[in-house]
Amino acid sequence: MIKIIATNFLCITLALSNTFIATAQTNCEGILAPAYFSLHKNRQASFTSFIDAGTMQKYKVEWFVGGKSIGSVTKKGGESFVKKKSTLTSQSFSITGYYQQGSNWFISRNRIFPDIKGAIEVRFDDGACDNSFVTSPDLKVTITIK
Repeated sequence: MIKIIATNFLCITLALSNTFIATAQTNCEGILAPAYFSLHKNRQASFTSFIDAGTMQKYKVEWFVGGKSIGSVTKKGGESFVKKKSTLTSQSFSITGYYQQGSNWFISRNRIFPDIKGAIEVRFDDGACDNSFVTSPDLKVTITIK
């Protein structure tokens, strides 16, 4: 009798745990790491950002030659800037998005999209895992290389 009760209890527990795990999990798309790009000699990069989120967001752009960092800038969502031309043979740069929860900043997930004007769009989420990259990105940074 105890074996039957224990077996039934185990089956009910397994069924409920599978049901609740499936509903509790979120489907977060995107990459939780910086996006990397190359910038060739004598090319200028413009970074234009747009924010559409209910939380504070910012982004950081860092430049590298080889594996060595040669500078960085952090801007609030909605702020833009231009990286002037460089005489260095080739550089790479990374762009990382952040969102604020309370007093802490966390790395945002990102996805890369082509812009209709030939630029590159890096779209960042605000940690909500609502997968709004396509319909209404929380922070969008458009990179135009001239």
